[in-house]
Amino acid sequence: MADEQQGSGLSFRLGGIPVHMPWSSLLGILLISYFWIDFFRFDPADQTKAYLLTGVFAVLFYVTILGHELAHAVSARLSGFPVSGITLWWLGGFTSFRRTVPSPLRDGLIAAAGPLTSLAIGLGCAAVATATYSGSVEVYVLAYALAWSNVFLAVYNALPGLPLDGGNVLRAIVWGITRDERRATVVAAWGGRIVAILVVTLPFWSALRRGEAPDLLSVVFSVAIGFFLWQGASQALRSAAITSRVPRLSARALARPAVVVAADTPLAEALRQAEAASATALVVVDSAGRPTAIANGAAIDAVPVERRPWVPVSSVSTAFDPRAAVSAELVGNDLLQALLAVPSESYLVVEPSGQQVAVLASADVEHALSHD
Repeated sequence: MADEQQGSGLSFRLGGIPVHMPWSSLLGILLISYFWIDFFRFDPADQTKAYLLTGVFAVLFYVTILGHELAHAVSARLSGFPVSGITLWWLGGFTSFRRTVPSPLRDGLIAAAGPLTSLAIGLGCAAVATATYSGSVEVYVLAYALAWSNVFLAVYNALPGLPLDGGNVLRAIVWGITRDERRATVVAAWGGRIVAILVVTLPFWSALRRGEAPDLLSVVFSVAIGFFLWQGASQALRSAAITSRVPRLSARALARPAVVVAADTPLAEALRQAEAASATALVVVDSAGRPTAIANGAAIDAVPVERRPWVPVSSVSTAFDPRAAVSAELVGNDLLQALLAVPSESYLVVEPSGQQVAVLASADVEHALSHD
């Protein structure tokens, strides 16, 4: 494992998996230290020891969070999914991987691996605490704190709501039963919103039970976690909505009718031809009729009307990548995958006959995905 500084934070590789810790993760270490400092004040005569042990505990707890995320990463690799990396931040961590095949079983196993690993770490630390009960008090309290915190982490992450691991497990179960991934995502996302509300109310409920006013920092921390959960659940709902619209995508239906013009055609003439043909796009071709560029709408709008007779259409066009051509017959996920394979602002839509008289704009696809 080789450490290296990249960007804003610490980056390194572990087992070939990129790991990144932004500097904001230091805030997490400070918060953990704040909440646990009283637990380590078992020796009133040596307050320095309390701060030292709290710092050691906070760092070790982040190491166990890394173990939690590594379990996700390894499970994803074993499932045949490429892993992009692990990020540890002040509210925990997340593992990025690309799902190559839809599989509720694999998704569920990958999600469950994290909480199960945290539970195993917690039980292991509990065993160490038990073994050192009559020995070093420092080792005992560290092991006990790590045991309790990892069991709590396992239980918290197992709660049935997105974006938590338990939410992903719930989603996999509902998906497996209903065979409907979108419906499963909606169910798990609403579970996440319910969990978010419960997290925000927790410090108030706890204070009410004790007959005291809620601690301000606990309230702020709970609200931050609740906000994170609510945002994650809301993002899952938006993703589910987008997923439901993917099957309705059609290259032919979304394409803009286009006219073909030579590179030196005056912009005013090109626009006249487009208007006469009821077209809304311009495709620039060379002397052999091969597409070389597609006119850019924003660039056209920037040219004053009085100058358009003197401006060649090529000067307001973007070079065409020959790979950015899609079949007019592509629909749904097949169309989406074809566009993702060659990122571009515009694509040439080709009919089965080879005719090239339409342009597909990425903006139109994005609009179709985000609006009913």
